[in-house]
Amino acid sequence: MNSRSFIVLAIPILVIFGILMGSLFVVQQTQQTLVLEFGKLIRVIKEPGLYFKIPFLQNVQSYDNRILDFDLASIPATLSDQKRLLVDTFSLYKIVDPALFYRTVQNVDGAEQRLRILNQSIALSVLGQVKLIDVLSPKRAEISKTIRDQMNEAVKVFGIQIVDLQLRGTDLPTENSEAIFNRMISERKQEAQEFRSRGDEIAQGIRATSDKERTIILAEATKQSEIVRGQGDAYVTEKAAASYGKDINFFDFYRSLNAYKAALNNETTTFIMSSKDDFFKYLNRKE
Repeated sequence: MNSRSFIVLAIPILVIFGILMGSLFVVQQTQQTLVLEFGKLIRVIKEPGLYFKIPFLQNVQSYDNRILDFDLASIPATLSDQKRLLVDTFSLYKIVDPALFYRTVQNVDGAEQRLRILNQSIALSVLGQVKLIDVLSPKRAEISKTIRDQMNEAVKVFGIQIVDLQLRGTDLPTENSEAIFNRMISERKQEAQEFRSRGDEIAQGIRATSDKERTIILAEATKQSEIVRGQGDAYVTEKAAASYGKDINFFDFYRSLNAYKAALNNETTTFIMSSKDDFFKYLNRKE
């Protein structure tokens, strides 16, 4: 076979091979593929394998069937209590209807452009109905779920499903951070002062009650002591009277000795009295 004959034979073979190769395409496990004819959707293929299409007339458009991530840049949000935050959301989404996806947004770039607009609008709407304390508390998860559910309703028309959405960052704007921080310090100081005032009031009440109870206890004790002392004096008087009645002279002598003891108990005591005074009658007696 000469070279001319080989070329003539090879050309049809190459053409047939090219047509064959142009009619075959592979769908991977991670893909879902659309077969298009002049831009018109012919069929949707979601199962992996080797497939045929009409060469030159039909082409294929493949989309990822795995979960995709979408990160929205920080946006300023005003909450219901007029607090301002910089909110950063992170989403996970999936293409569940490739045909609808193709007809509405065509590709991932178009889809994420729509997601960015919807995410920002819905997030601002939801955050405008909550307070700062809610965003910083366990209610944060409920807020994220509300945004996700509303996003899911909005993106159904694009053949997309939002698998998850999280408020990844909630930071105060730089210009507001210092003012809010100072206000929080002032509020904490005011609360501390209220607690101290309340504590002082309670302490004063306790002290007043204690003083009252102390006064009552002391008065009762004084009363009891006076009663006991009176009973003792009465007993002594009774016994003294009984003793005095038995020996008047001895009792008079005993009483005089007590008087001497009380009057002469200090070395510097000076008396200017007559030695014949009746007070010294027992001291002057020689017998």
